[in-house]
Amino acid sequence: MNTFRTASIALTAATAAVLMAAPAAHADESGMSGGISVTARGEGGYVRNTYATVSSLSSYLGFTGFYKVYGPDYSSVSPTQRWSTGNVWNVPVGRSYPDGQQHCAEGWSLQSDGTFKLLGRPCVQNPV
Repeated sequence: MNTFRTASIALTAATAAVLMAAPAAHADESGMSGGISVTARGEGGYVRNTYATVSSLSSYLGFTGFYKVYGPDYSSVSPTQRWSTGNVWNVPVGRSYPDGQQHCAEGWSLQSDGTFKLLGRPCVQNPV
């Protein structure tokens, strides 16, 4: 057996072991991209609400701009204002979705020339 094939088999086995040992996802699902965080709250495919915020792990403390929070059949845009860690744009949802549906947020920062720059676009699947 060649070295590449042996390494490939070992990597596949190790990956399978990690996936089998990983704890099952539960209730709220959160994700982060570019310092913007999205959380879909609920369980069993039911989404109570989805919200966006500046992540506490972000490299910046806040921004002036707006959030867009959206899912399979909803979309909400916040007012343009100062957003910092702890301030959230909350969108009530109150619906059930099939497995694998995406719930996303975008953070848009107001630039000095009046345009907006995308800071991040995290997405998560339905809470399980």
